[in-house]
Parts: sequence; C-alpha cells; structure tokens
Amino acid sequence: MRALVLALLLAAPMALAQEVHCTVPVMAPVMDWRGLGLGMRYPSSFAPVETTSDTVRFASRDGQGSAAVTAIPNGLRQGLAAVMAEARQDITGNSGGEITYSRTKGSWFVLSGFMAGRIFYRRSLVSTDGGFIGTLWVEFPRAMKPCFEAAVTTMSLSFRETGR
Repeated sequence: MRALVLALLLAAPMALAQEVHCTVPVMAPVMDWRGLGLGMRYPSSFAPVETTSDTVRFASRDGQGSAAVTAIPNGLRQGLAAVMAEARQDITGNSGGEITYSRTKGSWFVLSGFMAGRIFYRRSLVSTDGGFIGTLWVEFPRAMKPCFEAAVTTMSLSFRETGR
C-alpha cells in the first residue's frame, strides 16, 4: 500500500506537467556549477547564458525559466536578518510581489511567492566570514510550476558557499 501511495505521489507532478505542455524536460540530467565562491547543481535543461564579475545567469532551453546566482560584497557587514528584511522590502514594497513561503535556517533563508504573473524563489546566504551575500533567484510563469518544480528543488537544495 505504501509503495502504491508513493508511486502515485511521484507520478502526480509528471501528469500535471504533461497537462501544461512543458517545453523543457521535467526531469533532466544534473550538471555541477562553481564560481563566485558559490556552487550548485542544475538540470541540463538550463544553461549558463551570461557571466559578469558578480552574477551568473542561467536560462531554460525554452526561455520560460531563468535563474541568477549573485555574490555581492557585504560591505555593511549585514547579518542574515537584515539581508532578509531588505529582500522582503524589495519583493513586497518595491516590486509589488507576494511572499507565500519563507524559511530561515543557519546562515541562509528562502523567500518564495508571486511577482508579475511569475513564481519566484530566492535563497540567500551570508558567507561564513560575512564578506559576501550569495543569492539564487529562480523565476518562471505561474502556469508552468509543474514543469520547473524539480529544477528549483535541484538548484536550491544544492546552493552552497564553496570558498573563494
């Protein structure tokens, strides 16, 4: 019985993904990325498209989803709570977004919700030495949630400081 329930739960996102006609594979081989003192795993349905001194941008092959990894100097030596408060203000006050999920643990926090018809997912950390703030920002159309859930999970759970 447990196996049947688990199989049904695992199959549900795949079935929903087929209903919304995903234009990228829901499940794809996983790649490793390291840079900017950060690292993560990302599905091969995404690819790095632009790199600057503090940002790497990834885009899904169909252009519907994007991810950005940034590492900015923490010149004010802000703690995690201050960085999170600033992020909340930027999302809700400055951009008119709605936060539907938040979590804080150790040196990182997550904020997720809706902004301009898209789902966003932000995971930020303050480096061990407090010298920089690392952020992963992923977004995609609301209707394509089943298509991008696995990608967000892969990226977010693996997003870490690697050292400079």
